[in-house]
Parts: sequence; C-alpha cells; structure tokens
Amino acid sequence: MKRLALLLSLVIVAACGPVASLSPSAAPLPTAAAATSAPRASATASPSAVPSPTTVAAGMIREVRADLVRTGAGDPGGSGAQAVAAADAAFGLRLYRELATRKGNLIYSPYSISTALSMTYGGAGGTTAQQLAAALGVGADPTAWHAGRNDIDSFLERPQAVDPDSGVTPLTIEPTNALFGQDGFGFQPAYLELLARDYGAGLQAVDFMADSEAARGAINRWVAARTKDRIRELLAPATVSEATRFVLVNAIYFKGSWAYQFDKKATKSAAFRRLDGTSVNVPMMHGTFAGDYVRGDGWQAVDIPYLGATMTVILPDAGRFETVESQVDAAFLAKLKTHPAFDFVHLGLPRWSSSTDVDLVENLQKLGVRDLFDPGAADLRGIADARLYVSQVIHQATITVDEHGTEAAAATAVVGDTSGGGPDGEVSVTVDRPFLYVIRDGGTGEILFAGRVTDPTLH
Repeated sequence: MKRLALLLSLVIVAACGPVASLSPSAAPLPTAAAATSAPRASATASPSAVPSPTTVAAGMIREVRADLVRTGAGDPGGSGAQAVAAADAAFGLRLYRELATRKGNLIYSPYSISTALSMTYGGAGGTTAQQLAAALGVGADPTAWHAGRNDIDSFLERPQAVDPDSGVTPLTIEPTNALFGQDGFGFQPAYLELLARDYGAGLQAVDFMADSEAARGAINRWVAARTKDRIRELLAPATVSEATRFVLVNAIYFKGSWAYQFDKKATKSAAFRRLDGTSVNVPMMHGTFAGDYVRGDGWQAVDIPYLGATMTVILPDAGRFETVESQVDAAFLAKLKTHPAFDFVHLGLPRWSSSTDVDLVENLQKLGVRDLFDPGAADLRGIADARLYVSQVIHQATITVDEHGTEAAAATAVVGDTSGGGPDGEVSVTVDRPFLYVIRDGGTGEILFAGRVTDPTLH
C-alpha cells in the first residue's frame, strides 16, 4: 500500500573563529557549560571518546563511542517532557512568523530545529547560552531540559500497535542525532557524555581539514540513509570547509497512515483559489471521518487523525489569510480545544507535496540568538576549548500528503462557509484556498512539523 512519507533534517555547521588554533589535539578544559551537564548515569566516558588524529580516510566516517549509553525513556506525560513540548511549540510558532516572510508553501520542523539547537546549547556558555536558553524556553534547569528532550525522543520511537489484518502500516517516527567532528579535535568529554546520554548522539569522526568536500559527501550519505533517501544533499557544495570543526545533525523520518483513509475513487479535480485571486486545478481528496471541527473569528480548523498522531488544518476565510496567519501561536492552538466539536466531518483536502530549504541564521538572530553566530562573541567552550562559532543553521524539510496518510498538526485548511453550531453534528469543509497546518505526536503533543500551503501544485 502506498503511504505518505514525511521527514526533515537540520544541521548546524560550526567553524573555528579567526584566531582559533588549528591544532587537532587541543586539550579539553572544564567549563561552566560542561559542568551543567553532570551525567545522570554512573558510567563515564572513556579516553577513546576523543579520537586520535589522521585515522579517517577521505570521504569516510569513523564512529567513536563513549562508555555512556542513552538514558532510558521517562514518562512522556511527565512535567519534564511536557515542559519541553510546550516550549518547542512556543519557539516553533515564533519562528514560523519569521519564516512566513518567504513566499509560497512552507514546511519545517519545530522539533528538529529545537533539538539541534539544544545540542548546541549543551556546549554553550555565558551570553551565548543565555540567548539560546531564552529563545528555546529552556528554563532554570538545563539538566532537566536535556532529560526532557531524551524522554520525548525515546517516546517518539515507540512501537505502534495496529491490527495486522487491517492492512494499515503503523506510524513510524525515526529521530536521529549525531555529532560529526574533526578527527583528533579536542572535544570536551563532558559534552560527548551529554550527547550520548540525552540525545543518543555518538561522535562521528571525519576529516574536514584534509578534504572538506569528501567529509560533506560522507555526511550527506549518512543523512540520506536515515531519511530513506528523501533528503539526499543536506549540505550543499562549499557548506563546509577546512575551517569546519563540527556539524551537529538532527534528522527525523515520518511515515504514517490516516486513521480514516480517503477513497482514491472520490478524488476529483477542483479549483484552488490562490492568494492573488487566481485559481489552479488540484486533485481534491474527499472523505468523511469522526474528528474535531471548530470555527472562530475569520477561520475554521479541523483535526484529521492519524494512527498515533494528528494533523490540524487551519483554514482562514477568504481575504483573511494574512490576518489569521499572524495570530497563530501556541495559545491559539490551545484554544482550538475549547470550541464545540462535531462528530462527523465531510472533508475536501488537496493532495500536495512540498519542500523547504533554508539557512536559519537570520531568523534566529531576530529571535535574539546573536552571539552564537559572532566569531568574536560566541562561547562554545563546553564543546571544545577553541574559538568556535556557528556559521550556518541549515534546515530542510519535505512533505507528501495523499489518500493514504501523513503526519502533522494543522496542515490541511478547513475550507467551508458553514457558520458552525453546537456539538455532536455534521459539517462539510472544502480546503480550496490557502491554509496552515500543524502535525503533532499523539503521545507527547510535540509539534513535529508545521507549515502552510498557498498553492498545492508548487513543490
């Protein structure tokens, strides 16, 4: 059975500043940032956690392991995981407003971006750490933040129980984290312990100094393998150089099925009205299912259930797209649950496929993360005792939505002129104009993906 695949990757590329030492054997020194990440396990990193130099052939990756293993999953409904999920929602929707200045369709992952930046935060100090914490919503206890991220990641990978006779594939969510570091570079053992314990991220040794293009190719192949070839070139040519010392990567692959699948025979060509008033014909899926529908001031919203997740589609009224888009934040999503709901939704939803590729540096600077990208101000001594800074934060995402499935929350716009009504009724919604969407995990409430569709025919 054909199913929908949804995934994305985020990478942080860091390099030494202008006065950084290029010696690969710089000795790691303790820092305040490293001290905040005291291990929650009794094991300690072995001396082999820091690789010896010149042992990686061009274009190859050598995995360097610490003795620490990833901490087991906690309670996804516990205060730590819930605090992280709430912070990710707030951060992700603030970031949406920055990304929304781009024209056209949009797909990105608040989860992935926050995870990669949290791994960076684990090695930051001073005002660099303060700015990252403020943007991400870390709170007063960094250790609890990293532990909460571990709980969410571990829960996302949970096995899904599905009736084997149903012919439906269970929800698949595969998050992956990694640190690609210069072979022989003096990474702080405490930082490697943090990544191993709370992010399951081992150190992958590459050689940027000898052949940065070969290292780039090796990282891209690693990402492609973990995203089922949906993202084949996360790092574009010249993204890394001989000055690069580490690349932090978070990748997430999603494949799922609708709880109530659309009948392909019911899919018909229909007009979709774009923001400029013109129309384009799109394949419009049609189905009826039990779900939540609400109507507010100038918008409609519908929850479309997956097996283990939910897509929420927010459909602004004609002429109200920009106004409603500017209002969508974590509080807006929370209010959706306070409205009366219908038992049955007759939904028309376009098939679509889109992707986004963006460097987030400018967007993050507008959210207050500035020192991280300044070679003279960045404090990443918790990662290594060198003049490190982040030069790029590259984000790619891709989504495909068809009759069989998807994973999201707020991705299909509820288009319909119904005036609402009381609970326990029926409603018809046709998403025939630009809409917003959000995909959330059913267990943690984590926003995995979010975006908008202004033209389903554009990729």
